[in-house]
Amino acid sequence: MNHMKYNNLSKEEKHLRKKIAGKMREMVKEQLTVTVEDMTSLATEYRGFFLQISFSEVHPLMMICLVKTIKLTAERYLMVNQLNLNSALGSHAVNDELCCYSYRATQWLDVVVSPDRFYEILDRCVDEAIRGYRILSKELTNI
Repeated sequence: MNHMKYNNLSKEEKHLRKKIAGKMREMVKEQLTVTVEDMTSLATEYRGFFLQISFSEVHPLMMICLVKTIKLTAERYLMVNQLNLNSALGSHAVNDELCCYSYRATQWLDVVVSPDRFYEILDRCVDEAIRGYRILSKELTNI
């Protein structure tokens, strides 16, 4: 089996991947009010969640992570496993030390996506995060 390694990619392919990730980062910055950023990530609040979007030029990938505080119990850890079994888009997690719930999804970027497509991806992630958060927190009210 021949596995393609990043170092074996052509200079043009590496440049294309870096360009796609860079353009996506700029598009996201134009669409959202970014409150914090570093070399790989952008962060802000979105629909009641702390949102971090990270980019990888190597692959290229866009990782979306949504975080919200939650009161934790041992039962919730078992529920996370069930959530992950029923989630095709990303993964749910809880962090005991920080008392938070998170949902993470990764999007492969073959091309730069439009703002409409970006919001479709982001809002589907948020909808799944809301579903997971509600199940874990047993909230019946709107988030």
